[in-house]
Amino acid sequence: MTHTDLPEGLRRWPVHPEPAPGEALTSWLGRLAGLYRLSVEQLLTHNLGAASAEFDRGADLDYRVPTIIMHALAARTGVTVSRLRPMTITGCVPWLADTLNPADGPKAFATYVRQDSVLLPPGQAGYHVVNRWRPWLPLSGRPWRTARRICPTCAADPGRGVVLLAALPLMASCAEHGCRLENLHDVRRAHRYGESMTPRPVPDAVAALDRLTFEGIATAAVTLPSRTVHVGEWLRLLRTLLDEVSMVDSGAGPGSAALLHQIWDAADLPFRAGLSFWRPYERLSPSRQEAMLQAAATAVQLAANGRIIPGGTLGSALQPAPHRRKGSR
Repeated sequence: MTHTDLPEGLRRWPVHPEPAPGEALTSWLGRLAGLYRLSVEQLLTHNLGAASAEFDRGADLDYRVPTIIMHALAARTGVTVSRLRPMTITGCVPWLADTLNPADGPKAFATYVRQDSVLLPPGQAGYHVVNRWRPWLPLSGRPWRTARRICPTCAADPGRGVVLLAALPLMASCAEHGCRLENLHDVRRAHRYGESMTPRPVPDAVAALDRLTFEGIATAAVTLPSRTVHVGEWLRLLRTLLDEVSMVDSGAGPGSAALLHQIWDAADLPFRAGLSFWRPYERLSPSRQEAMLQAAATAVQLAANGRIIPGGTLGSALQPAPHRRKGSR
C-alpha cells in the first residue's frame, strides 16, 4: 500500500518499528505507542480515523482484532495485514489449531492429537472423549493464556518484543538465549527497580526442542533430522508426542511400555510426572506440563541420536536422514 492508497483521512505515521518474528500484537503496539509517548489505548482511540470507533478498551488484542482496525493499522504503518494477522491467536488459525471453538472438542482432539502417532504404533494410544477442548489453550470462559512470559535477557533491550505464543505451554525457554521464560510482570518489575534477575537454564533437550518450535513460529517451517515440515505439522506432531508420553504403560504393548519408561528415565523424571489419571495436556498443572515437555524433548533427542526408533506414522521425521552415498540422488 502506498501513500496514495491510504483511506481518506488516514496518513502514514512517520515512525513505526517492524514487528519481530512471532511478536504479539500488543507488544508491537506498545513499542509503537511508546515512540509517540502514548499508551496503546490512546494510540488506538484517537489515531485510527473511523476505525478508532471500533476499538473496545476491554478487548484482548492478542486474541482477536476487528478487521477494520487491522486494516487501519496496516495503512498507518505500512505493515501488511498478512503480517499483522498472525500476531493474534485467531490469526494463527489454521496452523495453530483447526478451530478455536471448544464445542468442537471431541472431533478436534481426535483429529489433532490422535489421527497420527509418533512413538507408538497407530491406534495404540487408545480412545478418550475430550469435551470442550482446544489445542494448547485453556477451556472457554477462562483467559486463553496463563501469563505473558519473556526471556529476562531479551527484556533488557527495550526494542525487543514479547513472543505471542510464549503465553501458551508450547515453549519453556528463549530460543536465542536458552534461558527459562519468566513472568513478564516479574521481569519488568525487577528491571524497574534495578534488581538483577539471573537467567535460569533449562535442560539441553528442552532448549533444543524450543528452538525448533520457535523456528516454526518465526519462519513457518521446522527443520527436522529427515525433512523440513510446515509449522502446522510440527505443532500437531509435538502435541501428539506430548499425549503419548502421558500414556499409562498398561495400555501399551510391552515394547511401547519399555520405550516410554526409557524416555522418562533418560529425562530423569518420575514416570508420567507422577500423573495418576490421564488428562489432556491443556488441563495439567504448569509443573506437569513442563515435565511432559521435557519428556517430549528427551524423546526427540533420543530419536535424533538413534537411541530409540519411533514406531508411529510421523516418527520417521525425528530419525536421522538415511545415509546417501556420494554422488547418489
